[in-house]
Amino acid sequence: LRDPILDLSFRDQVKSLGNARVQADFFRQIEDVFLEPTGNGVSGRIATFFDSLNEFASNVESGPIRQSVVNEALALSETFNETFRQLDNIRTRANQEVIGQVPVINELGRQIAELNKRIVRAEIDGNPANDLRDQRDRVLDELAGLVNIFTRERQNGQVDVLISGDEFVSADRLFELETVINPALDPNRNDLVEVRFVHNGQLVNIQDGELFGALHQRDVEVPEIIAQINTLAGTFIEEFNRIHSQANGLTNLSGTVTSTNAAVDGVTALGSAGLPFPITAGSFDVNVYDVGGNITATTTIAVTPGVTTLNDIAAALSGFSPDLSATVNANGTLSVTSTAGNSFGFANDTSGLLGSLGMNTLFTGSDARTMGVNQLIINDPTLLAGAFSTDPLDTGDNTAALALADLQNRLLLHGGTTTLTEFYEGIIVEIGIDARRNDDNLEVEMQLVDTFNRRRQEISGVSIDEEVTFMLQFERAYEAAARVVTTADRMLEALLTMAL
Repeated sequence: LRDPILDLSFRDQVKSLGNARVQADFFRQIEDVFLEPTGNGVSGRIATFFDSLNEFASNVESGPIRQSVVNEALALSETFNETFRQLDNIRTRANQEVIGQVPVINELGRQIAELNKRIVRAEIDGNPANDLRDQRDRVLDELAGLVNIFTRERQNGQVDVLISGDEFVSADRLFELETVINPALDPNRNDLVEVRFVHNGQLVNIQDGELFGALHQRDVEVPEIIAQINTLAGTFIEEFNRIHSQANGLTNLSGTVTSTNAAVDGVTALGSAGLPFPITAGSFDVNVYDVGGNITATTTIAVTPGVTTLNDIAAALSGFSPDLSATVNANGTLSVTSTAGNSFGFANDTSGLLGSLGMNTLFTGSDARTMGVNQLIINDPTLLAGAFSTDPLDTGDNTAALALADLQNRLLLHGGTTTLTEFYEGIIVEIGIDARRNDDNLEVEMQLVDTFNRRRQEISGVSIDEEVTFMLQFERAYEAAARVVTTADRMLEALLTMAL
């Protein structure tokens, strides 16, 4: 005995339970990534890095303090790298779950198609094949937890299964699903798959169930968190390098210095040359120094994003002093070279070009995945910029160091309303809220599924207690009947004995 309306309601609910269960599991993995509120998380590393900057601003001439800043910058970069890596690994696990679930769904569909065939054969004499129908109902229940299905029963007892209106099982025929790699899902990855029908290549419209939960985490939830972490890291790199690129360390730049970011080529206008950070109309100064630290040449180079090219910048750098030259490399980077015994430095960059090129910067990269520390400064911490002064002898100038330390309190994000730390805290709070909401949703879905299942069992289920009671009744009746037979046997035996 079954109620088809309750079966449909149960399966409609169990697919939501499957979705909620998978998403709750992934949210727990996401929460584990951030290690909050321990000191090893991103917020702890940001705080420690700014502590080292404040100490640096108080003593810009100290070698150990400079080394400490470099070490903390490395630790912060590695924390961002690791956070991205773990989040990306969660996307990989979600993608693998999608790949692993499709064969399971196909197998369940194959079982339904086979049971459809057997049910028609078994019911040819008009008697219902209850055992086979129960098997099919159990398979349908399991399939409903994986993907959103709709079922309709034919007059001959066979069941069609549809996924968002597209036939998956039609009588005894199965339309299999497959996973197909689509690089367009994410230009940075070539392993993400989408689910399609094998026979016509049509994309499957997956709207619920465990399969939807895995896809939603892979394509929506985790990418959104990665985007926020990238925004935080990118803003940190951009704002920090904007200051550092136009400041000076205890020693000037010398030899050949190459930008860490590349333009698409030397002839494309810088505003559309693929540089990671925006450039505005402005200019920057370049100074050339002799061995004694005296300025021997200086120039101001104007930058117009829609007009100026990297070749123009190289030509301007090479054209004002015989002791300085610049070239655009084949990979789109810019190299600036001073002659032996001479050095150079930058100042007053109002265009943001130096920071976008990665010239005289502390950080490299543009997001959480690529963030790093300039190898020149790792090798020589005296290049860590702490002064805006263009006088190499003014070693006590800490104006740039103060500006770097002040980034901790500046409103840089959300349209100039949020600090770096507040932005990160907002990410953590949002993750916590989403995780708690999904846990609550999972609990509700479990209760609803239990309720529908209990109502189904009230109609079609077997009560063990009731069956035990019936067995006891039958046992007592048997015992009573046995006593009647025994009594009758004894009476007949007594009669026969008397007759003899």
